[in-house]
Parts: sequence; structure tokens; C-alpha cells
Amino acid sequence: MKSAQQGVVAALTAVEAAVSTGTAAGEAPVPGKEAVAAVRTATVVVAAADAADHLKRGADFVCPSRDDHLVINAAIAALPETGGRVHLTGGTYSIGAVPGTFGGVTIARSNVLLTGEGSATRLLLQDGLTDINVIWIRGDLHDVSVRDLYVNGNGKKQVPWVRERSQWNGGNGIKIINPAGGRDSAGIYDPTPRNVRVSDCHIENCQLMAVMAHGTAVEVLNCYFTGDFGSHVVEILGHSGRIEGCTLRVKDGDTVGFGFSTDRSCYYHIVNNKILVEAGGRINGHPINNWPPLLPGRAITTDREFHGIISGNILINHGTTGYVRLDGYMDLVNGNIFRGVPVVIGCPNGGMGVSFEHNLLIGSSLEIRSPHRSEESRILIDGNQFFNSSVRHTDGVVVWGTNPGYPTENAGTAVIATDQTAAVVEHGLVAVPASVQVTPANSLGAATKFWVDEVTGRQFVIRVDTPPGAPTAAFHWRAVTTGTQTLGATP
Repeated sequence: MKSAQQGVVAALTAVEAAVSTGTAAGEAPVPGKEAVAAVRTATVVVAAADAADHLKRGADFVCPSRDDHLVINAAIAALPETGGRVHLTGGTYSIGAVPGTFGGVTIARSNVLLTGEGSATRLLLQDGLTDINVIWIRGDLHDVSVRDLYVNGNGKKQVPWVRERSQWNGGNGIKIINPAGGRDSAGIYDPTPRNVRVSDCHIENCQLMAVMAHGTAVEVLNCYFTGDFGSHVVEILGHSGRIEGCTLRVKDGDTVGFGFSTDRSCYYHIVNNKILVEAGGRINGHPINNWPPLLPGRAITTDREFHGIISGNILINHGTTGYVRLDGYMDLVNGNIFRGVPVVIGCPNGGMGVSFEHNLLIGSSLEIRSPHRSEESRILIDGNQFFNSSVRHTDGVVVWGTNPGYPTENAGTAVIATDQTAAVVEHGLVAVPASVQVTPANSLGAATKFWVDEVTGRQFVIRVDTPPGAPTAAFHWRAVTTGTQTLGATP
């Protein structure tokens, strides 16, 4: 710790000397070295202990290789009042704990851009820490971005997580939150931080989550995740957020709690991501899920609606995964590819007003079991393609469209034998038909009346008032499931 603090003091002294003499920050003198001109790409430059010598000479801060978060935090504090960019050169940064907090590298001010040089800039959490985030973005702040970094949470070498001790406050790769709460002076739910973005980062092996983001307009974009995660890989909470263009690769031997998800987020996008579970990889929970915004006993707001879009994602499973959980309210779910991944709409509290359209399911089951019966709770299933994929409607109000591979319309013929008054017809549809049309194909013999009876999800019965005798009674039939179907208990 002493050497790290000495490094911070020395770096700050060099910056102050450069300012007092009018020397450019890139030409700040380094003890024992000639001043060198450097191309400035940031307000403040931090060099890793193992960075090349010319990078150290051009930097404002040089890390000591232990507790490097202290140096990075000092660089953030050294930004002008208006904010600016802190750039980390390539190299390895040893991240420890700020006593009494959940950081780590800590950003607690607005207008900060923290950048690196891709996977060449490696932030590694030290062994044996308790509830520490590698990067902790906290407070009533706005306009913060973190990009082009490699973050390793070193999850297996931390003090084991205990929920009662810290909940989900620590143990994450990047945590974004305002611990003070999320309501403005008028009592309206309006959480901060605002406009916080994590992009183009490689994050792996975190005790809990890669990114846990709570706030307004929080975004996780174009990131790559791999290794083990004890909880969600990315979770967005609060007012609004977006997970886009990210890749989760679950390799042989990797275990992940959940993939990409929301938790009572009012407005969100989970779009254009890839989740690839390789043979031997495992997602214990849901690869994508949107938790219902209003859980019993957990209502957090009554002044907003809740809408989300889950679109353009590719989920390929060759290992083990749970089901995609679509448990939100008034969501659009379209244009996704599910291969070997089950999908469930409505379990156990949500699934209201979902539009499930133009998705491709390959070897993936779809189950619909929403418990809601209000006018706004209907679920639209339309334009999807099903290949070797089953569909099960066990509960909820569903409007069926046309879904290739999932027959919602069928036709055929049926015959009532000479000495019988009924014929059972297997309609081959995927749900209880909304209508069954029956037309006699002959004179029906002695029978004078016919009707349809006992319509179920598998079959229906054609009846006549008396055995037809010779000839038999023949019929053409047509059954259609389009329209609104309600299964489950009557409200």
C-alpha cells in the first residue's frame, strides 16, 4: 500500500510541476528521465507498471503494479471540474479495495470517460477480497463511459459471497448504481446514474455479474463475456437501459447463473446479441429473461408503464441451459433465433400483452402460461417458424396468427359408420380450434341432423341424430385455431 501511495504522490507532483511551468502534460518531467513529447489522446494518461518506458515517460501517472486502483482513482480525481478522459495504456493493472467501500476503481463524478487499449489493458482483481467491484460507478451522476478494457473479476479467488452480508453491491466486474435511491424531489421514480455506457469491453470470471447497471439510459454495448459468473452476466435495472451487440460465450467447463436480463426495468432493449453455449458449458438459469416489473410485495413504481424489446438475438445451445423467460408487460419479442433453447411466455407473474412474432425456433419448445385475463393481457403469436419444435399453450389469452411448422388450420374428411351416431376426428392442430366447419358429403342416409361436439386441443366429435344406415354419413371438415384462445381458470 505504501509504494502505491508514493506512486500517486509522485505522479501528482509531476502533473503540478508541469502545470506550474507551462509544460504540456505529455511533457511532464519524470525523475531521472528527459522530458519527451507525446501525442495526447486524453486529459490524463495512466501507464501500467509493465508498460513500455516511452509510454511511462509520456504518462501523467505511473502505476506501481500493486493497488493500482489508487493511482487510477487519483487520475480521475485530477480531471478538471468539467470532466474529461482518463486513458489507461496497455499493461496489467492490479485492482484492490478502497477500505469501507465496494471499489475498486471508483467513478463518483459526472462527465468521465475511462478508456483503455482493448484487451491489452488488463484490470485484474486481487485475490482474497470481500465484496469488491473491479469498477464501481456510483452516485447521483451522469455522462460516464467505460470502454476498451479487459476486466477479470477473479471470482474463484475472492472471499465467498454471502447474500445477507452485501446483497449484490459487490463482486461484480462493473457496478453502476446510486446507493442513495432513485426518486426525484417530487417523489417520481427517476433513478440515477444517467447516461452511463460500458462498451467494447472483455469481461470474464466475476463472482457475481459482469455488469450490473441501475439507472436511466444505462447501456452495455458490443462487449464480450466468457468464463464463470455466479449470477447474471448483464442485468439492467431501474428506469431504462440497453444491452446490444454483446456476445456471451459459455465454453466447456464454464458455468453461468443467468445471461442477459432486466429486473423491473421500465423501458429496455435486449437486441442483436449472441449467446453461445458450447458442449460442456452451462447456464443454470435463463439465458435471457425480463423479470416482471411488479412482483407481489415488490412494487417500486406506479407512475410509469413498462415496455421492452427483445429482438435480433441469436441463442445457440450445444450444452445445458434453462429457458428464455418472457415475463414482462407489453413487450415486443421478434426476429430472434432460438436453437436448442426453450422459451416460456408468462411465468409465474407476467407475460402480459407480449407480441411474439417472426422468430425462428429450431429444436426449441415454446410454452405459453400467462395467468392474466385482463383486456391488455392477450398474447400475439404470429409469423414464427417452428422446426422440430413443440408448442404448448397451458394458460393465458392467445391470439394465433400463421406460424409455419405449427398448424393452426387443417381440413379433411370423416365418416360415421352405418350403425353409429358419432365419429371422433383428430384435427392435428396445436390448440383448441376457434371454429370447426362440417359439411355433408352425401345424403347422410337415415340421419336428419348433425353437429360438432366435445372440441378439445386434440380432437372433436361429429354427431348425428340417428345411425345413418346404408350408405354411411360422410363429411368434409375444416378446423381453425386463429382468433383468441383462452386456457386456464376463468377469471
